[in-house]
Amino acid sequence: MASGCAPPKLQEYILTEKLGSGSYATVYKAYRKVNSREVVAIKCVSKKSLNKASVENLLTEIEILKAVKHPHIVQLKDFQWDGENIYLIMEYCAGGDLSHFIRSRRVLPERVVCRFLQQLASALQYLHQRNISHLDLKPQNVLLSSQSTPHLKLADFGFAQHMSPWDEKRVLRGSPLYMAPEMVCRQQYDARVDLWSVGVILYGEWTRGARMGY
Repeated sequence: MASGCAPPKLQEYILTEKLGSGSYATVYKAYRKVNSREVVAIKCVSKKSLNKASVENLLTEIEILKAVKHPHIVQLKDFQWDGENIYLIMEYCAGGDLSHFIRSRRVLPERVVCRFLQQLASALQYLHQRNISHLDLKPQNVLLSSQSTPHLKLADFGFAQHMSPWDEKRVLRGSPLYMAPEMVCRQQYDARVDLWSVGVILYGEWTRGARMGY
């Protein structure tokens, strides 16, 4: 969807501000029209932008999110489609993403870092026990439930895959800054690449302020 366009219209929801956008999707804040006026985030995927690989990724993302339920994984509430878009109706996280949270505070106290790491590890343990690998862990894909008492919510499963511990892949997935060396070099890798990404987030983002002398 081109930037600057009005939000699409859905029968049950009022789409308002744009929360973010990627190569083939735009995320909007939205309100349910009736009853509770529930606030949600709606990921709008333009059908015209999808190729075979991205269709497979989207179907896998929906399948995984429908199957998982964890306090530190963003919840898929519903999905719909029309002639132009596919809509993923997601839990709304008012605290934004972890990257923005870190930048706004410059450096995080050790107790906050420990709590966030425990929450992220809990979500990953849950996924890996079900043979699911996220494969795109980075601060922009970790959301916060609120600004005042934030809890982490792992989001954006667009590259996620079903992977048993002994599975090995060669497909390049994710964001280069957070990829394990095996993936960057197009060597065989397994589910443990998620752990490398967690280490990069912990060292490269959460300790950034300390290394810069703040």
